[in-house]
Amino acid sequence: MTLREKKALQQGRGWLEAVLLVSILSVLVVIAVPKFYDYEADANVSALKGLKSGIDSASTRTFALAKAEKITDQPAQSLTVDGIEIGVTYGYPQISALPKLVSALQDTTRWQIRRYPEQNRVDFIWLFHEQPAPACYLMYQEATASQQASTTLVIGESCQSPAAEKQRE
Repeated sequence: MTLREKKALQQGRGWLEAVLLVSILSVLVVIAVPKFYDYEADANVSALKGLKSGIDSASTRTFALAKAEKITDQPAQSLTVDGIEIGVTYGYPQISALPKLVSALQDTTRWQIRRYPEQNRVDFIWLFHEQPAPACYLMYQEATASQQASTTLVIGESCQSPAAEKQRE
């Protein structure tokens, strides 16, 4: 085999290797990009779970202090928790007291608050790149005479913002 034939054979092989490399990278991108979005959604869900844990902990502590003060049967009362004066309803923190008790709620760049005063309820919606992700939120229901305060996680198919979902499509 002459030198010219060897070079021609090597040029053909180099082209084939480049095509194979591009196709392999394309397959990896198709697999990796959706995984990235899943991690983003997982981070949003984790933030909501952390908030739920913080609110539940503050509610439990407040109720224990209210029980010691014997004010768990009163519809509206004030109580000092960790040196902070807060409003309590039937021993549980009122909606307005939550930012004082849960430091994560003091960061208004992370949460959008949707209020339902007629239902004594508030939703904390996760903000993703300053856009609300309405499919994922934490609902806090204030206590009533017949029901204790509760937190409920509402997690849709995706916790990403609508803008991010449009980019994904």
